Amino acid sequence: MAATGSTEEARRALVERQRLALESGELIEGEMGANGEAGLVTADDINQKYERGEIRIVTEAGRYPLDSITALLKGNNYKLDPDYQRRHRWTVDQKSRLIESFIMNVPVPPIFLYEWDFNQYEVMDGLQRMTAVREFYEGAFALSGLEYWQELEGMRYETLPSRIKAGIDRRYISSIILLKETSHGDEDPERLKRFVFGRINTGGVKLSPQEVRNALYDGPMNDLCKELAASKRLRQLWGIPTEVEELIEHPERAFADENMLDFDVDIEVGRDPVPEDYRQMIDVELVLRFFANRQRMIHYRDNLRDYLDDYLKAANQYDEDTIDTLRSLYTDTLELAWSIFGQNAFRRTRNHRWGNDPKVSIYDALTNVLSRLIPQSDQLIARKDDIVAGMDYFYATNAVRFNLRGQSRSDLMDREILFEEYLRSFI
Repeated sequence: MAATGSTEEARRALVERQRLALESGELIEGEMGANGEAGLVTADDINQKYERGEIRIVTEAGRYPLDSITALLKGNNYKLDPDYQRRHRWTVDQKSRLIESFIMNVPVPPIFLYEWDFNQYEVMDGLQRMTAVREFYEGAFALSGLEYWQELEGMRYETLPSRIKAGIDRRYISSIILLKETSHGDEDPERLKRFVFGRINTGGVKLSPQEVRNALYDGPMNDLCKELAASKRLRQLWGIPTEVEELIEHPERAFADENMLDFDVDIEVGRDPVPEDYRQMIDVELVLRFFANRQRMIHYRDNLRDYLDDYLKAANQYDEDTIDTLRSLYTDTLELAWSIFGQNAFRRTRNHRWGNDPKVSIYDALTNVLSRLIPQSDQLIARKDDIVAGMDYFYATNAVRFNLRGQSRSDLMDREILFEEYLRSFI
């Protein structure tokens, strides 16, 4: 019983330390996700809202010949990289199978366009398909991974037999356009656009939770998370090549140019050199988790995904000074982690051998603690050899808490308490 009381006292003390460590303007007041008191709504109210057409989607269908896509995308009428789009994720094999579908006249889902001004469009859904068609016509990749037309393996558009080229040229990509005449009512057009994107996006690759957040909750905090996810230090600590954007465009260089990969990134020849954690924006979610974790024990709810959604929506209201302060805090925290642990900061050691992969559960707890210990950075760095030497014993002694599966509130708090007690013992 005494042990339980002691544990609860330690958790209450952690919540207080977390509150005191927040920067000016960082604390989100009130309940996140609360909608406030809604008055009684009658059936007549609902009918009148529908009749007023406060939010009414106006669409138009269209078709684009495949051989016109390249010229179309080179013009100034199409925006290919709206902020809510996910990262380029298709491999050459996936692009090739799309072309194979056109050869066989297999139905391909339509693309969705948003007309943000007259005759000015954003690609809401279908960017992968349009980009693949453009790249194929430009000769950017040779066909590979085909299922029924293996005879075409290794061929580019220009080297295809004439009848195959003619067959592809007569195919179309269908489109559905959300016209500018769409009625917004009192709704923010940007928010409505992102809402529609979230509803229609049923492409070939299921969106990750962070991709959905990026689509629906844009703002200063979302921009900050994407900015910091591109930092060299996070990529080193999480095993993402620092030149990952270049690898997306030229994956073959990963194995032809040894300078394209960091010394600590081990990629098997023949495999996609772009990690899934990058393709699915897990790196962006890691940054978001850091900031959300700093208030998690104050606002915590059991559903972590909902908590991150609500935190991002609320944190997008931060002013510029708060955003700047948080940017520096994250950078300083990762630098401290690197200075002490090097690339093993978020990995677990057992029997004096470090694991190959970083763990989110370690990242969550350790970064939160380090962000509070930045004033003691010099002392911790001076004892880094002793700290690292003791990690094997630390994880062995606390094996139950660091099984890395538990995500309950108590699991998260206890890991953080253990890290903080351990690190403070060297100060």
